[in-house]
This record gives sequence, structure tokens and C-alpha cells, in this order.
Amino acid sequence: MRQYSHHMTLRTGIVLATLALVPLAACSGGAAATSAAPAPASSSAAAPAPSASATGAASPSGSSQSYTMADVAKHNSQTDCWAAIDGDVYDLTQWISRHPGGPDKIIGLCGTDATSAFHNQHDDQARPNEQLASFKVGTLTD
Repeated sequence: MRQYSHHMTLRTGIVLATLALVPLAACSGGAAATSAAPAPASSSAAAPAPSASATGAASPSGSSQSYTMADVAKHNSQTDCWAAIDGDVYDLTQWISRHPGGPDKIIGLCGTDATSAFHNQHDDQARPNEQLASFKVGTLTD
């Protein structure tokens, strides 16, 4: 009986020690996880949404912004590519690497009025027009 009692005491001690370490591990693991990753920003501390500026920065809502051809012309590179088509302005930067005809077809249109080029290539095709619509950032003004 004594051996059973000693064995039971040993098991109880191990269980209690384990239970004591679980919250400790959770606390230290939680602290490590918290210090490794920044805390998410609360909605009251969120950064303001971008809007159009003198440089023609895109607005997330897009179509309510107006841009001139001078604004469009500033976005004339592979890493910042805008084009005007049929009086609307599109940010094609993300489309460059995905264009089925290759990136050069889009890069050559960056910073320009690409209406003629777009219609010459895709005039009667529904899919290119639908895809283009997803990149609209605003409308073209005089």
C-alpha cells in the first residue's frame, strides 16, 4: 500500500507541476508572440484613405476622382503605370505582369491616352473591357 501511495503522490506532483507550467508557458508564449508581431491598429487610429493630389495619387474609391492628362503622364513607368482610355483613367501597374499579350504591350501605354491602342486590340471583346474596369481610378478632365 505504501508503494501505491508513494506512486500516487508522485503522479499528483507531476500533474500539479504540469498544470502550473501550462499558464506560465501560455503567458510567456503570448508575450513572445505579441512582441514579435505589432498589435493591429484600432479603427480610430487607422491611417486616412488616400485621395487624389497634385501628383494624381489613386483613391481607393476610384471613379469619383478626376485627373488631367498631365496627371496621367506622371505615371509612365513599369512600377507606376496609368493610362487614359475612353475618358477614364486606369492604374495598370498590377496588370503589366499578368497581361496575356506580355508586359511590353502595357508598358508602352504607361502615361498615355491608350484609347486607340486598346480599341485596335480589344474593341469587340467583352473580357478585356471587364478586366479593364477593375483598374479604374477616375475620369479624365481637360
